[in-house]
Order: sequence, then structure tokens, then C-alpha cells
Amino acid sequence: MTKAQTIELYMKKLDLTYEEALEMWQDEQDDNLPDLTPEQEKVVRAMAQGDRKKETKPRVRERKPDENRIFVLNLIEALLTNHVNDVVVTIPQREIEFNFMGEQYRLTLAKPRKPKDK
Repeated sequence: MTKAQTIELYMKKLDLTYEEALEMWQDEQDDNLPDLTPEQEKVVRAMAQGDRKKETKPRVRERKPDENRIFVLNLIEALLTNHVNDVVVTIPQREIEFNFMGEQYRLTLAKPRKPKDK
């Protein structure tokens, strides 16, 4: 925005006279920082970063049980137990391992997220 546009905007939005808006614009120009050297910019960035305490142990988030996934996994488990040996749910709501003809298999149940509307 140009100087005139900015002053006009101040006059309209803040209900100021031309002189007051001009003074406000000049105050903003005076407040601008001078150009800094690259070393000074590094210091400014370092000072702007907040101090954060690093977490000593990871957060444990509890997931709400998904009843539909539990139902589907239990259904698959029931079907497999009729035909194969050693059916084990290794990860609840997600993964089943079983042995079939001497070889080990793993089924992973995936539930893709809904696509975001743009």
C-alpha cells in the first residue's frame, strides 16, 4: 500500500483527521527497525524462540475403541480359527497373526481416513 492509501485507510477506519492519520503513519515509519547484519538476525531469531522443556517420557494417548473395527477383527478371527492354527490378535483393533501349513501370516486391518474437502 502506498502512503496516501494507508493514510486514507486510517482516516476511514479510525475516524481520524488527515493530520492525525499522517502523524500515525509517520510514527509507524519511525518504529521500523533498521536493517540487521546476518549475525544480528541470528541473535534475534534465537531470542524469539521460546524456552521449551523437553519431555522426559513420551505422552500416552488413549484411543477411543472403534466398535466397527473390533467387530470386523473378531469376525476375521472367528473365521480363521475354524480353518487354521495359532490365531493370535497381536495388536488389538488392527493385526492378527496365524499359522497356515507351517508358515506364518499376518493380516493388518486398515481404515483409511476420509479425504479432506478442498
